[in-house]
Amino acid sequence: MELAREDILALVEQTWQTLFGSPIEVAEPTHFEVDGIHATVAISGAWQGQVRLELSAAAAEEIACGLLEAKPGELESDAIFDAAGEMANILAGNLKSMLPQPSKLGLPATFSGSALRESPGFSDKNHQIVSFLWNSTPISVTISEDTNMGGA
Repeated sequence: MELAREDILALVEQTWQTLFGSPIEVAEPTHFEVDGIHATVAISGAWQGQVRLELSAAAAEEIACGLLEAKPGELESDAIFDAAGEMANILAGNLKSMLPQPSKLGLPATFSGSALRESPGFSDKNHQIVSFLWNSTPISVTISEDTNMGGA
């Protein structure tokens, strides 16, 4: 199933508006430095693939503060990583409702630093990337379909 960029953008915009009450701005794809965080959630079943969320450290903390109702500087790094994983999980859950059924979500996996380049299961093929700015911080969402595994 081919996912349209416009559908993915709408999914991300609606999710952000619902959770944070603030708009996002479409941006050019961003390269995340070593301090970046990325979280992935696999989707398996009739559609196989994953949702990958890439964040700057500042964006990850901002998301964590929004989800956990905290102020900047109050959260430990574990809470920030958990919030990034939960955000990827929310996006994957919203995407799952648009996909052929049955399908199920895997557990979020979160990486940072050099592990960003070594993350499991990511293919440069069959993917859509939507990058945006939220409160001037870069965020990127990649939806990748694994066409080699086929549906369940």
